[in-house]
Amino acid sequence: MKKLVWWFRIVGGFYLLLALMNLYFVLLNPNFVDGMMTFPFPVTQDVIMAFVDGWSPFAFEVFGLATFMLWASFNPRRYLGAVWLLVWLEFAHGVLDDIYLIVRGYDLVGYLVFIAVHLAIIVTGILFVRQAEREVAAGG
Repeated sequence: MKKLVWWFRIVGGFYLLLALMNLYFVLLNPNFVDGMMTFPFPVTQDVIMAFVDGWSPFAFEVFGLATFMLWASFNPRRYLGAVWLLVWLEFAHGVLDDIYLIVRGYDLVGYLVFIAVHLAIIVTGILFVRQAEREVAAGG
């Protein structure tokens, strides 16, 4: 169960870092996006604002997931089912979405790096939750 505790903490901390970075530009400095990202189309101030508005649900979602994971790390046995949901979100909202963005013309290398991170989270999450489920089944 200790591995799952640390999985929740490390992934939750990573998500919190992502959330704070994303909330910074969503709430405080939308023009930060223009210098940070390369878009496969012409960018105007209206495009930046539309992008930031569309990105804001992601930033708040990641903040919610991060705080949940950090909280769940105190009693991971109670939240084994949530690990499977988080793994599925990593696949659908992480890997599949990054592939979609690559196909749409966004930065190949940057999104390949994130796909590798998503896959590492998925694999470790599956390994650690299966181990925790075996411990629970054995009465440990």
